[in-house]
Amino acid sequence: MKKYISIIIVAACTIVLVGSCSKKLDKIGAASGIDGMAFIKVGQFSPNFRLVVNNRDSINVYANGVKLNGTFLTFGSYFPSTTNLYAAVPPGTLAIKITVNGVTTPDSVTLATFNKTLSAGSYYSFILTDSLLNTNESKQIFVQDNFVLSDSLHYSIRFMHSILSDTAGKNVDVYSSRLGTNMFSNVAPGTVSAFTSQNYTLTTDTLIVRRAGGLFELARLNAAVLARQRAYTLLYKGLPATTTGSKARSLGIYTNQ
Repeated sequence: MKKYISIIIVAACTIVLVGSCSKKLDKIGAASGIDGMAFIKVGQFSPNFRLVVNNRDSINVYANGVKLNGTFLTFGSYFPSTTNLYAAVPPGTLAIKITVNGVTTPDSVTLATFNKTLSAGSYYSFILTDSLLNTNESKQIFVQDNFVLSDSLHYSIRFMHSILSDTAGKNVDVYSSRLGTNMFSNVAPGTVSAFTSQNYTLTTDTLIVRRAGGLFELARLNAAVLARQRAYTLLYKGLPATTTGSKARSLGIYTNQ
């Protein structure tokens, strides 16, 4: 599995990044010596982040006191990038700190700290939602990424519904134009499905989020290219009543493997 995942090694005391954070992530290659580490991806998908924390939403992420990301994370961004899929961190209890710059001192304002337990050799996504201060990990969303290596005829995919402020009881379906049926059905806000195996073809797919049981379209992802022997997360995100702008409800995708 490791040869499919470019990572950032973090080692020295608790964590150290290989290469400079100021460099482009696509210039940081895969590294060796990762046995015994855990792996994490952090995303900022809280459209009301400023209101929740009463501060700006250009944030930095620290793990056990060491900065993980390079440039600020803003809404719709995550670290590591699609080139380097996960950051390697020590297993056990990991203190994840979200900060912003103070008036005179960089990163002097701590917005939130989360203590997460990670197992060696396991992969995790920590997606900050509008419920990031909720103690319930499923609301934040913190989830273990239990994907498995697919064979050359399949890929794996799951669906994450991160619009927690959507109308109560309004679940969604994800329709696949290529399959001609729902890929995921009746998914509630805050829910993360398990990875499912899908047949690989050369044909791109159009994926459409609809109100559960109907044809009312909420968002779509056109011409999705889903490669064999890969694992993906579909992410329904944004402001539920907004259809334009950077925080409009939309369907995105990130690569897990």
